[in-house]
Amino acid sequence: MFRILSDKGSKVLLIVLFSLPNTQKALAQHYEEGNRLVGGLLGGANFSQVDGDGYKGYNKISPSGGGILYFPISNADLPFDGTLAWSMEVLYSGKGAYGSGASVSPVLKSQKISLTYAELPLQLNYWRGPRKSIYGAGFAIGYLGASEEKINTISGQTYQFPFRKLDISFLLTANFHIGYGFFISPRFQYSLVSIRKKNAALSSFGREEQFNNVWGIKLMYLFNVKAAY
Repeated sequence: MFRILSDKGSKVLLIVLFSLPNTQKALAQHYEEGNRLVGGLLGGANFSQVDGDGYKGYNKISPSGGGILYFPISNADLPFDGTLAWSMEVLYSGKGAYGSGASVSPVLKSQKISLTYAELPLQLNYWRGPRKSIYGAGFAIGYLGASEEKINTISGQTYQFPFRKLDISFLLTANFHIGYGFFISPRFQYSLVSIRKKNAALSSFGREEQFNNVWGIKLMYLFNVKAAY
């Protein structure tokens, strides 16, 4: 289902994998005694489109995965069962778009966008322990490690335009516990600023400002699942 990673995409993946143990070690040094740090792994797929290009539909499927850490807040004093927990992830995240045929532009024949990010999502979560479902919202910063675009017109010409290196996005995540520390984790994510560098020629194929629009689904596993919060 997924195409083989490009050289640049492989470098992003290596950076993410190298960052996981170092990030956990650094954050653990600042963790307060009495709270239980909970870490895990997650992997799955992104179904994405780029709002503002010539096509609609979540037709681009890309891999996404990495590691996650939860930091429960012991004194949140919520009026109901449970507490809050900060979470941080280090992810390899593929995004982009694909479309062909009729579009918003009369000159457009097809368009394919492949984007590879090293991503750092930060969320505040409703937390009842590592064996309960978890719900979170927050923001993510993504660094574009590799990009590829091919715009084909009905006249046979091919175009490509540059992307910004940073993608700042809003996200919502639900983690449904299915047993033994495993979760099914759907996520919605949307760019807060345009992912494109300014270029007036983009208006011939859509809009000058364009945004990543992503639905994702992952399988997550949390370690230390026997430790109640």
